Amino acid sequence: MAMKDLRDDPIISRILEARARELALEKTTAAAELGEELLTFRLGDDGYSISARFVREVKPLTGWTPLPSTPPCIVGLINVRGRLLAALDIRPLLDITWTPPQTGAFLVIVSADGMEVALLADQIDEVRNGDANLATALATNTGRESAWIRSADGHLNMLLDIPALLADPRLVINTESK
Repeated sequence: MAMKDLRDDPIISRILEARARELALEKTTAAAELGEELLTFRLGDDGYSISARFVREVKPLTGWTPLPSTPPCIVGLINVRGRLLAALDIRPLLDITWTPPQTGAFLVIVSADGMEVALLADQIDEVRNGDANLATALATNTGRESAWIRSADGHLNMLLDIPALLADPRLVINTESK
């Protein structure tokens, strides 16, 4: 029997549509049970993860141009195919001792709410599905909470909220009051 004949028969057509809906539902349910896809990376001994939907690309850190009079969390500017992006190191924002970028470091280029930046990563671990059960947000070493740390997963990676990170007022420099 040809495919056209199957589609033309209303009984068979309804059966095929019902099966297609069931298969689609199974796939959606399985994906929901796995959790969202996360990119995990390391800064020193600490693990972090971010939703893969915010990640545009990952590339080796090959060089940067330092910017004078910027906070320590701003490593400098990088050129990504003709676009200049700010390279950020989140360690100072978490009150973790800042160290210069090491040979073999990576940049995770993220985008949210019309902003695009590159986050420094010492090592890229993996892309995996997130845990269904997450612990509550952690405090930094000094006890101050960061609004952009959403939770910790079973691997003790801190899940970062990229839109909240990019909205952190400590990233704003050279503002003028009107």
